[in-house]
Amino acid sequence: MKSFDFSLYPFESHDLTIELEHTELTSDNLVYDIDQASGMESTASVAGWNLGNMQSQVILHSYPGQSFSRPIFTVTLSRPLISGVIKSVLPIAIITAVSLLAFVMAAEDYAQKMALGITTLLSATAFHLSLLSGIPPTGYLTFADRMMISVYILFLFNIGSAVYLMKLSRENKKEKATTFNRKAQRILPILIIALVILTIFI
Repeated sequence: MKSFDFSLYPFESHDLTIELEHTELTSDNLVYDIDQASGMESTASVAGWNLGNMQSQVILHSYPGQSFSRPIFTVTLSRPLISGVIKSVLPIAIITAVSLLAFVMAAEDYAQKMALGITTLLSATAFHLSLLSGIPPTGYLTFADRMMISVYILFLFNIGSAVYLMKLSRENKKEKATTFNRKAQRILPILIIALVILTIFI
């Protein structure tokens, strides 16, 4: 039984194979050969996937004391890149961008900053659950998981900054709050670039 690798979900590809083997005739009596005229039906399609070319080979599959000729036909299924970006990346990018609008608000608008961060965080969490419903449970992080972890870090930075601004404002440290707000605005693009690099290359 072959297991599928979802580590690049939603941009992964999978090899689907058809393997044949005679139940009685060993390789001493039967060896398969691939007819070069054979191929995949031109109208074949799988909804939501791109079909690659069919590959074929014949191997000897060994058992204790005997071996059997086994032809293997392989077709690669890959998710369309543009569709994956529009359905999986664009929605969370918009949600995150709306949340990060809090950084253009003044320091004294900490309440609005916090409200914007919390509401968009709830939307991101719901989207994450919906995104992962498209694959079976895995024991490792997929690309979608890494992407969402980066998004959650941005949300925590957003909400954490708003909470700290609230603390400074209640202590009447308005000048310090304004300075911190400017520093957070300068840190934000650096944090975004670092998270994008980590998400893609780790």
